[in-house]
Amino acid sequence: MNQDCYILRNANIVTMENDQVLYGYDLFVAQGRIWRIKKHIEVSDVREIDCTGKYLLPGLFDNHIHMDANDITDMLIACGVTTARNMWGLDETQQWRREINEGTRPGPTIYSTGPLTDGATYWNGSKIVTTPEEGHQAVLECFEKGYEWVKTYPSIPREAYFEIMRTASELGMKVVGHGNYNVSFKELADSGYYALEHISCLPDTKHEEDIVYLAQAGVWSTPTIVVAKTIEDYVHLGLPLSNTPNYDRMNPYWQQDWENITNWRKSLHRYDRYDFEEEVERERIFLKHSDRILLGTDVPNPGVTGGFSVVEELQNLMKYLGMTAYEALKCGSVNGAIHMGIADHVGMLKEGFDADILVLTEDPLENVSCVADFEMVIKGGLIHDRAWCEELLRVVRNRPRSEIIPLMPEQ
Repeated sequence: MNQDCYILRNANIVTMENDQVLYGYDLFVAQGRIWRIKKHIEVSDVREIDCTGKYLLPGLFDNHIHMDANDITDMLIACGVTTARNMWGLDETQQWRREINEGTRPGPTIYSTGPLTDGATYWNGSKIVTTPEEGHQAVLECFEKGYEWVKTYPSIPREAYFEIMRTASELGMKVVGHGNYNVSFKELADSGYYALEHISCLPDTKHEEDIVYLAQAGVWSTPTIVVAKTIEDYVHLGLPLSNTPNYDRMNPYWQQDWENITNWRKSLHRYDRYDFEEEVERERIFLKHSDRILLGTDVPNPGVTGGFSVVEELQNLMKYLGMTAYEALKCGSVNGAIHMGIADHVGMLKEGFDADILVLTEDPLENVSCVADFEMVIKGGLIHDRAWCEELLRVVRNRPRSEIIPLMPEQ
């Protein structure tokens, strides 16, 4: 029997091409791809997996993660995330993504920005750019090291910013991140800024016309509402981090790291007058004029539990932005693929696409939370059952501190 080929038999398929379900269809996987989707497929000497009553959904995207240590990608794949966008690339993370592609490390397929680039040090370890020449060189280094995007923070001086945008355009790279304090939002959009991360990086609601301009200009937005809520709960309101959903799934190393970062944030007094509802309203305005919204969680920020946070963010998109389950799932599948330029082979269940699939016991269009209870996650045709995922999560939770390789300097 050919173990590289199998049929998921009699499944209900949520293709994500639209909000319809294909009931009672077969899906044939071969060579890591979806070979055929039909009402009934007859192929001899092929393994069959009975999926009667089960639902198939594309593997999930987390469009804003940080590979701050060697266990983050383990948690993501074990929670059904098959594609991720890393937002601070380093030599080590480039090596880890190569190992994932080679099959020697578990994890989702990773696409990545280069190092965080800023005009002044906010996060320790960031790359500081203050002149056009340094901006030009920063983009060249991202290009030469194989990153997909340049990531900027907002303190880069005006002329250096425009040189970054010019060089990136010449090399066919996109620039994403936190915008820029030294240019207007109109200039930001007109210069080709590709994506704004976090609702806090959108203009405040007193400048609604700027939000509308960004949306209509085609800028992507990754609201990371789950992070905004952690700022509200654990920094502004001072609730204990142990309130975090799935807190006990995180290694004690991360629980302590969360405490350290949260205490540092409190010391800045930046969030003393934090207004979570005002920030969410920014995204609601954006959504009225654009559907270019990505699901991202900013793991492993304090209170963001790797992988599990994707389900929280799906719920947030519905609760705070009024999305349907289909619209929220689209932010965590189709939209991510479009943003990354891989929509020709990832993000939907279609013939010829990568076999990145979640096998669910319920209809996610009726109950989006059921994606947390998948029976199998399939990545590139390779099947990981629930027991494999739970064992990986157990190993991560109990990994000795000596085996965790952190990459970020302490704040």
